[in-house]
Amino acid sequence: METDVITIDGPTSSGKNSVGFLLAQKLGYQYIDSGMIYRAGCLKILDSNLSLEDKEKILEIYRNLNVKFKMNSGWKMFLEGVDVTDSLHTPEISELTSKVSAMQQVRDIMKVIQRKIAKDGKIVMSGRDVGSEIFPDSQFKFFLTASQEVRANRRFKQLLKKDQLIKYEDVLEDMIERDKRDSERAASPMRVPKEAVVIDNSNLSVEQTVDEMIKNIRG
Repeated sequence: METDVITIDGPTSSGKNSVGFLLAQKLGYQYIDSGMIYRAGCLKILDSNLSLEDKEKILEIYRNLNVKFKMNSGWKMFLEGVDVTDSLHTPEISELTSKVSAMQQVRDIMKVIQRKIAKDGKIVMSGRDVGSEIFPDSQFKFFLTASQEVRANRRFKQLLKKDQLIKYEDVLEDMIERDKRDSERAASPMRVPKEAVVIDNSNLSVEQTVDEMIKNIRG
């Protein structure tokens, strides 16, 4: 039983990042956002001007990813020693990540990376298949969700800070399409992990969601 790895899965904008970071803080654990590792690879793909047809080069990028995480006053991710935390949520990277993460060979490489990162334990890790595929024997598995409208509104507010012309309707449409791709892809489709605790946080704050999780962990 993987008692020192707590998994949090769920769709886009279900609060995995904020919830995972706060939960890790309260437990004295390290927080890992596995989706950001995919995004870091996609940043390198875009910087290298590769297309999805350059499969071997894409796989090589993921095989050689050098990422590190730090938790101080906030959560930070470093790619080859450079802080890329605020550079990984552009629409281009989001779109590419959805497509690259559907590639089975990329997911196989990522599985190795994720397990290596968590080998020393005391980890809270979030993603879309962490509890179902990466750490299926974890003692504590959670699946966060919320209505598509609530999640689209959360994402819209994030994007509005960077682009005043963004429209909620476009964000909702993208959200619906992303959910469809994630749940229907052949490689590790997003699903509720076996024996996971499902929490709908449509009407819960981050703190309330974390409190609910801690109740389950501490019994």
